[in-house]
Amino acid sequence: MIPNFFSNHYSVEKLGAYSLKSRFMRIVYLILAHRYPEQLIKLVDRLNMDHTHFLIHWDKKVGNNDFSFLESTFLKYGNVEFIKRYTCHWAGFGIVEASYEGLKLVVEKNIPCDYLCLMSGQDYPIKSNEYILNFFERHNGKSFINYNLLPHPTWRDHNGGYDRLTNWYFVTKSQQYGFPNKLFRSRPRLSHLIKNTIGKLFPNRKFPSGFIPYGGAQFWALNIKHVKYIYEAIYGNPDFYKFFRYVMVADEFMFQTIMGNYPNQEELVNTTLHFLEWDRVGAILNYGDKENILNTDHLFARKFDFNVDPSIMEYLDNQVL
Repeated sequence: MIPNFFSNHYSVEKLGAYSLKSRFMRIVYLILAHRYPEQLIKLVDRLNMDHTHFLIHWDKKVGNNDFSFLESTFLKYGNVEFIKRYTCHWAGFGIVEASYEGLKLVVEKNIPCDYLCLMSGQDYPIKSNEYILNFFERHNGKSFINYNLLPHPTWRDHNGGYDRLTNWYFVTKSQQYGFPNKLFRSRPRLSHLIKNTIGKLFPNRKFPSGFIPYGGAQFWALNIKHVKYIYEAIYGNPDFYKFFRYVMVADEFMFQTIMGNYPNQEELVNTTLHFLEWDRVGAILNYGDKENILNTDHLFARKFDFNVDPSIMEYLDNQVL
């Protein structure tokens, strides 16, 4: 289960109400998607405005028919492009590869950008484009990323997060194999057998020197200054990047560790701009969540699912956005 980072974080409200300032903030949305192409199109259409750009990652393990459909649909947009595709299993390194691919593209192609916002294809804005634009203008220079010094009680089943880093994790489509500890919680005999055979070949890993480990929520919104800082940190430390290939849910640790070690902490706001509810199957939002969504200060929310409850998105379109 992905932990809940959103009950005791820095309140976005403390940053103050927005005021109309500039129409020229350049926002790049990096969207990781693996299903529901029509919902992805709706997300892009809702966020689309002048000076926005979209980088879309379509999971490589998904069939090409939907990908071709999206390519033909977005061909006429002019500000939408697809990035290199990776296979993304839950808890696997592919999610980091896709995220970093988009971040790297912004820097190397010099895409006009003031803020890079990491999103999923099942996200949706819960504030208007004008509000979002002015929020980033008002707080220009700040980055919004949730990061917690480890060990942290959020990962109570993983030794405060350390087991995710010190174990070797090999992730497949349906299973996460960890050596030498925590293999198959539901099959203790098999876990014990493997730990005492194969597990001996995989001693505990050492975290890269020069970094203090941090972990936090996957989704962030980074000022271009910090986008470039992450790019340079990874470019200058290739072994650091490789280390996370065998970390469980590395997207909750790698970017967070880099920014947790960033020297100018006053430039960071330790929060996420995403609202979500994890205390339910699939974490899918529904119409019953509308009051909580209306009362939150977050800019975005997840997860939405056309097939579960389209009425909540219709409500946001008609009453909020």
